[in-house]
Amino acid sequence: MRSHSRRGPGRVEGNALTRCTRAAYVQSLDERVWMGRVVGLWVYQTLGSLPDPDAVAARAQRAGMRWLTAQAIEGAEVLDAQWLGDMRRATRERGLRLAVHGFVGRPSPSPVAEARAIVEAIRIAEADFAIVNAEIQYEQAAAPVSKQFVREYRRLKPQFPSYLSSFGRPTFHPSLDWAVWAEAGFHGMPQAYENLNAQSLTPRQCVEDWARFFVRGILRPTLGCFEEHGHPRLGVSRLVQSVGEVPTLRFNVYRQGTVTDAELDALSRIQ
Repeated sequence: MRSHSRRGPGRVEGNALTRCTRAAYVQSLDERVWMGRVVGLWVYQTLGSLPDPDAVAARAQRAGMRWLTAQAIEGAEVLDAQWLGDMRRATRERGLRLAVHGFVGRPSPSPVAEARAIVEAIRIAEADFAIVNAEIQYEQAAAPVSKQFVREYRRLKPQFPSYLSSFGRPTFHPSLDWAVWAEAGFHGMPQAYENLNAQSLTPRQCVEDWARFFVRGILRPTLGCFEEHGHPRLGVSRLVQSVGEVPTLRFNVYRQGTVTDAELDALSRIQ
């Protein structure tokens, strides 16, 4: 049994005014001067060769993106600071926002150190928001690592716009403490990887499941534009259709390096 209690899904706890203020801020960031609905792109330092910041930012701008998220940490380690600085310059020159993201828990969770690492990455990159990717390591930990992470993170960054990226369906991963992330003011970014499981991971299914914990109207689902373990990518027409099945929400794409120009072009036309 876990050493801390969990609140039931759908229950809003904590400082309601603070949470509403954060939600309004995130909503306003997404709605500025842009009507497209697929607005963000994930970029990695450690998957293949180091991406050129100017080339990546220019491609994103052509595709109508409003933000990039740059891989900035791996566990408690902050990655290439010079590259993060170049990403900040390249996005700023093109009027794009920049987030930092990182996978926490590998090889084993160090929640306090990992929280401090993402805060340091925010500083280095002068990031506009942050995305924390917590998955099986946090789900299976015996200690209350999610609670420990968010406590340290919010001590250092009490109001900073932040998202949790994780499994597409909380129903299938009940041991991850979803509620504690939501109560700490993290918004939800479901991994809606229909390409890996067409029966269970459509964006619509993922959004409805995550909405048991997070504010539905500002969920930001991530589309899987890649092939993995014998699973082919979705056809472009189905990819577009899947976004249309979740009206009004903004989406983002995993990832630079695997998404095709044809996919970006089709997604850029969705309003």
